[in-house]
Amino acid sequence: MDRLNTSVLVALILLPLAAIGVQLALDLDSVMGILGYSLYKIFLLVPPLIYCRAKGIGVKRDILKLQNWRRCLPAAMGLGALAVVIFWGTYYLLSDLLIDKAKIVERIDEQFSVTISTIFLIAPITILLNSLLEEFFYRGFAFGLLVRKIRWLGFLLPATVFTLQHLLFIKNWVDPLPYAIAVVALFVFALVLQKIYETADSIVAPWVIHVFGDLAMMGVALSLLWGM
Repeated sequence: MDRLNTSVLVALILLPLAAIGVQLALDLDSVMGILGYSLYKIFLLVPPLIYCRAKGIGVKRDILKLQNWRRCLPAAMGLGALAVVIFWGTYYLLSDLLIDKAKIVERIDEQFSVTISTIFLIAPITILLNSLLEEFFYRGFAFGLLVRKIRWLGFLLPATVFTLQHLLFIKNWVDPLPYAIAVVALFVFALVLQKIYETADSIVAPWVIHVFGDLAMMGVALSLLWGM
């Protein structure tokens, strides 16, 4: 029975990747814009909620653990600030050598319908709500539940799926070297978020770090769009 439960949990963790594969195969982001791009996010929320309800797992008590919200906050703030420095530093040092900025701006508009006039509407949703949704799924649900069953798999699988989720949408944006840098950066970022979730025993600390990371990302996007 426990093996069956683990298999179901693994399948649910992989489900968003399957949804993204369908989206890309049908080119839904180009056809439907930001709505088509966002369809896979249903699988970050609905199946986990059904699973938790079926297993008697309390989302607030066992996943979000908001009662421990103060734990590791100073460390989270420091790590978030460090992430911003690393992200921006790498971008400004290497972007002119490694990426085609005009091509990326074109892809951002095509896939996400994001322009200089719309980014200020989309940014708050991405920075605050999307990051919370991903922390709920990848850290609270995927890592938090799977690591109790098979520790090594609990660390590796959610971090891998988190990395692939973000990379699948930019696979045609950049050359192999910056793509490889993104693979390593995202995977390490996911591992750090998982570890601080485990240490803090709350979703708040990794969410804070994720917010900083998304702030840096949106800053880079704004810089790219503003320069075109």
